[in-house]
Order: sequence, then C-alpha cells, then structure tokens
Amino acid sequence: MKIIASICAAIFVFFIGCSKEKNEFNKPATYWYQEMLKEIKLGNLESADNFFSSLQSEHINSPLLPDAMLILGKAHQEHKEFVLADYYFDEYFKRYGTQETSDYLTYLKIRAHYLAFTNYSKDQDFLENAILEAELFLEKHPESKYADIVKTMVLRLILGKNELNRAIANVYAKQHKKEAEELYLNRIDYDLEEQAKPTRSHIPWYVYIFNW
Repeated sequence: MKIIASICAAIFVFFIGCSKEKNEFNKPATYWYQEMLKEIKLGNLESADNFFSSLQSEHINSPLLPDAMLILGKAHQEHKEFVLADYYFDEYFKRYGTQETSDYLTYLKIRAHYLAFTNYSKDQDFLENAILEAELFLEKHPESKYADIVKTMVLRLILGKNELNRAIANVYAKQHKKEAEELYLNRIDYDLEEQAKPTRSHIPWYVYIFNW
C-alpha cells in the first residue's frame, strides 16, 4: 500500500511537471525556487509542485533542491495531502539524509502519519503501523529533541486504538457475536485510559449511522 502511494505521488509530480507552459523553460534555479514559494504562499500547491519539477529537471545539482523538497513536504502536510508529503520526505531522505538529520526526517514522517489518522478512522493497519513507527523512533532516538512530542503522539494513537477497538466490539455486540466482541474488548489498554481519562472523539452523526 505504501509503495503504491509513493508511486502515485511520483507519477503525479512527473505529470504536473510536464504540463508547464511551453515558454517556461531554461530558467535560473532561483527563478523556479521563488515561483514555487509564491505558489505555496497562495495555497496553489499543484503549481508549486510544477515549479519544483522544473527546478529539479533543469538544475539537478542545485543546492536549492533539498530545501525545496522539505518546504513542499511540509506544505502538503499542512494541506492534509499526506501521500505527497510522504513522497517529498522520502525523496529527501534518500538523496540528502544523513545520520545527523535522520531523527528530524523520521519525525516529519511520523507527524504526517499521525495527522493523517482521523478521529473516526477504521483503518486498523494504518493505526498499528503508525504506532509501531513512532515506538521504533523512540527506541532509535531516545535523546532526540522530538522524543517528547513523539511520546505524546504514541499516547494519543494508543487511545485512538482503544476507541477503535471499543467501536468494533460494539459492532460485534449488535450482531450477537460474543467471542469477537470480547476479543476486541481485551485489546483495550484500560490502565492507560484510567490514567489519561480521555474525552471520546466526536463522530459526526452521518458517519456514526453508516459506520457503527
């Protein structure tokens, strides 16, 4: 699934790069970079991707490329376009990642996955992977300045997982499937809930009716 998403993001960036106007070529790297920043400020991320593609194709060794990738990744993250955010972070890590920047880049990806999990999502695999990814980060970078933020994310993700398990158990209860209901109830971290005392996520009535 992750590979498919990355391929889709790469194809997207490629094709928007091919769609630029015919007279827009052979420009200095600073031109493409500045135009990209202008489009980001205006919220036109598709155009910003277009200018980045031009920067990359015409100036493959430009020192502006690393910053451009991070800026676009963060911009797509803020616009909740998490597949594209993931794409740019992955590309940056592959091309320019170092041991010194490893924790920061991993943190950005964890944050993107954390924000991608909505409060009424039912994607169990996505949630499990997000928790695992965050826990691995804490094992590998225990002294990172981002560690406390990631710990908070893990806590909230686990609480989200508890809520999801309870909702699934409720579905099985309505179907009178006692064994399946108990299976999901047993997956709830009751000790954590007792300590955190979380507020139940708000689920829109139209989502609740058709999903639970």
